Amino acid sequence: MRKNRNEVQIIFEFMEEISDGNSGTSYLLRKVNIPFNKYQELVQQLSDRGMVKVLTDGTKNSLELTEKGREFLGQYKKFSKIMERSYGLNL
Repeated sequence: MRKNRNEVQIIFEFMEEISDGNSGTSYLLRKVNIPFNKYQELVQQLSDRGMVKVLTDGTKNSLELTEKGREFLGQYKKFSKIMERSYGLNL
């Protein structure tokens, strides 16, 4: 059973899937386990902050991480390792 996640953990999981090349809406909804309205909210927030780019191909949208988004993922992973190694906390 999946534990409750905070907002930053959800954003990390969402962006990590996009970085792996999985940017389809249905896939992200299932993999990150969020409802569609949360998906729309995340895409809007991350797009506004310059962390993801929405690419449109006809009627299909896909997502791509920007440099700022890749930087966030790297920093989150570093911080997570420090917290685990130093304090035994799993983020």
